[in-house]
Amino acid sequence: MQPESAQGSAFDIAEAGFDVAGRQLPEVEPPGLVNSLPGLVFCLRHGGASLSFSFASSSCISLCELSPGDLLASAERFLSLIDLHDLPMFHSTLQASVATGSWNWEGRLHTPHGLKWVNVRAQTRALDPLMAESTGIMLNVTQSHLRESQLLNLSADLRHIASHLESVREAERARMARDLHDDLGQILTALQMDVALLRRQPNSERSGVLFENVDRLIRAASEAGRRVAAELRPNVLDLGLKAALRWMAEQYAKRYGIQVHMDFGAKGEISELIATELFRIAQEALTNVVRHAHAQQAWVRCTDLDHQQVCIAVEDDGCGYTVPDQAAGRPSLGLRGMRERAAVFGGTFELDRSAHGGVRVRVCLPAGGVEHG
Repeated sequence: MQPESAQGSAFDIAEAGFDVAGRQLPEVEPPGLVNSLPGLVFCLRHGGASLSFSFASSSCISLCELSPGDLLASAERFLSLIDLHDLPMFHSTLQASVATGSWNWEGRLHTPHGLKWVNVRAQTRALDPLMAESTGIMLNVTQSHLRESQLLNLSADLRHIASHLESVREAERARMARDLHDDLGQILTALQMDVALLRRQPNSERSGVLFENVDRLIRAASEAGRRVAAELRPNVLDLGLKAALRWMAEQYAKRYGIQVHMDFGAKGEISELIATELFRIAQEALTNVVRHAHAQQAWVRCTDLDHQQVCIAVEDDGCGYTVPDQAAGRPSLGLRGMRERAAVFGGTFELDRSAHGGVRVRVCLPAGGVEHG
């Protein structure tokens, strides 16, 4: 990683008042400009096993946590800070710079106050057949490395999320295929058999019964089709998120006997995509309550946040959770799905204890769609 201004800073040192043609820099009064530079300006003499600083600006205190006097007294003080994995490259690039005329190196320093990444850019000239001198600047690039590491981690997380979401979608497709085969497929097969009997024996004594059976199977097929369509996207969402959440609360109360309280305080406009995601998140959270919480009551709240985000919170009065349970992943699959839904849309996911004694899940999403940072 090369800082954009490093090369210019290193190669313009002479313009700041230094003579790199042969005079020993420590004998020259260092200009204030050099000591005000954001990096350690140095002059390093090297040859064979010999290594010594002949000049070091005052920035070495903040960068290396060594004084100029420390560096001038012993280069070993500086070498002892270099990470053991980076030390061989330090020596090899320094030695190679005698032939190339320039020295570029980047590595880690273990200072008393923590790890730092530094970047060195310098010019090297031969003083005699056995000794050379490198004059340049050493910059702190720790923040750049941290940002790069964060970007790499984010990229890996996004790949993991994409992979997981695809596996979830594939599992959902497989489940729906099974439902269609086991439910609608069987109905249509029975319907086909009854129609075939009617075709062969249109006026038989059983024709009335067969017609009734065909009518029943057609209604069952229609209901199965509506059920599958509702799982893909409930029609109640066409009436808005508030109506959809209220319908869902009623369905869970009827199906599982859990009392679900609904509080819808969001006033702003919510995009159709975000409304669907919030509905699915609330659905997953309530499913977790039913499966894991042993709760009697649950609360679903939808609120605005800063007029730009909309939040859905689901909490219960159940048995709560413990850190080992979460680490073991017992209810984590649903939680992971909610967390990843939030991440995809640039939102936030929170999991903590409910004031009612159980668990509270809260997800906030940008009301208009994907948030670009």
